[in-house]
Amino acid sequence: MPILEIDHLQKAYGETHILHDINISMEPGDFLVLVGPSGCGKSTLLNCIAGLEPITGGTIRIGGGDVTGVSPKDRDIAMVFQSYALYPTMSVARNITFGMQVRGVDKATQAAKLAEVARQLQIEPLLARKPGQLS
Repeated sequence: MPILEIDHLQKAYGETHILHDINISMEPGDFLVLVGPSGCGKSTLLNCIAGLEPITGGTIRIGGGDVTGVSPKDRDIAMVFQSYALYPTMSVARNITFGMQVRGVDKATQAAKLAEVARQLQIEPLLARKPGQLS
């Protein structure tokens, strides 16, 4: 069973349509990265999934349950905002794998996921740096 399913999600503010027919299905162990320019809807999508923004159309299911109209406090998920998401004393690699370590994911899986994400984001040369050493 997918842990997250988004079917035909739409979000509009009045006549301004932000999210158009978004469809996502994530299985346990999947890793989702949202990348795009400022203003493309990344944060809006996350806010919709968390229930912080009501959606205009579509369905959101978490763990098989329809949470489209469910209060954020009852969705059993959390968000960490970008400006507070990095531990300044940890390397980029450690920041990326820290959540997996806390959940008890084995080191081989952590390393594989880290390599995959670093390749997708093209940040391989930055993995040993600390957040303060990044632009």
